[in-house]
Amino acid sequence: MLDPQQLMWTRIAAGIFVLLSGLMLSNLIRMRGRMQAARSWDKVEGIITVSSVDRPAAHASDDQNDAKPIIRYRYRAGDQELEGDQVAVGGIAMTTPVLAAKLAGRYPVGAHVDVYVDPKHPTEALLEPAAAQNVAALAAFTIVFGLIAATLTAHALAGHVLYAARNVPLFVFALPIIVLVGGVFCVVAYVRTRRLASASLRWPIAAGRITHSEMIEEIVEETSDDDDKPRTTKLRHRYQVDLRYAYKVGKRDFTGTEANWGGTMITGLREVAEKDAARYHPGQSVQVYYDPDRPGHAVLEPSSGEGALAPLIGAAVCAVVGGVFLTILIKVGFA
Repeated sequence: MLDPQQLMWTRIAAGIFVLLSGLMLSNLIRMRGRMQAARSWDKVEGIITVSSVDRPAAHASDDQNDAKPIIRYRYRAGDQELEGDQVAVGGIAMTTPVLAAKLAGRYPVGAHVDVYVDPKHPTEALLEPAAAQNVAALAAFTIVFGLIAATLTAHALAGHVLYAARNVPLFVFALPIIVLVGGVFCVVAYVRTRRLASASLRWPIAAGRITHSEMIEEIVEETSDDDDKPRTTKLRHRYQVDLRYAYKVGKRDFTGTEANWGGTMITGLREVAEKDAARYHPGQSVQVYYDPDRPGHAVLEPSSGEGALAPLIGAAVCAVVGGVFLTILIKVGFA
């Protein structure tokens, strides 16, 4: 049984998490609705005027989310000359310098782009109305916060910590469930990637040119958290390829950054990244497979399976870890 003070704090925590999960769910629904609406907005020609990365002069680790791409574009709506800086619904979150540079690289200064303009509010404009990166993350956080809110609310209503038959706290069961939910997201990502790979083989082809291909070295700072030993800091090096290629669809300029649907591989082996970077060189002519509905969505190697199994491996790990943990808890709690 919770004493009065514990019960009070449990109710406060439950209220906070219910509010947070409700706000996240509301924001998720709003973002999905806005993405659907933005696809039917007026499409006009725009030109990129600013493309840079806002980042601190120095930081301890390249793994820190301390950089943000700055992209501005000019467009005309009716008789108005306007300027926008929104790329996708929900804006662009702070990220690592490499990922920020990758997004900025897709929109070089002077490129002619499609701008989607809200016909009711011409000052509202986007470059990628269908981009869903923030939606997936928001959905995951909404589920996690919802589980926490449900657990705390149950405790607050009961007035005591809820236990299984053999005195195992029920909130412990939320941990393997969250892991299993992560596995579901991995499976969805794998299925989506396979569908894209299959569909892209039938996409139109545009003539393209490699504009950039080099290896990037990142230094990641890892600090030990062992209380029994002196605090130590270790620098770990990792490598990936920064690839960019230019192509045109109609009168619009596009810059692609993905070679295949496996995404950009990150490795701890310098020679592997150097070998991948050497596959393409600036000025090289390439065939670009682009989505006819979203021409900015493109790859060079649609049939390549490199990296495609990563989400499936992640799903298998989540299924094994979450399944084993949940099975043990069920046996201990109810057997």
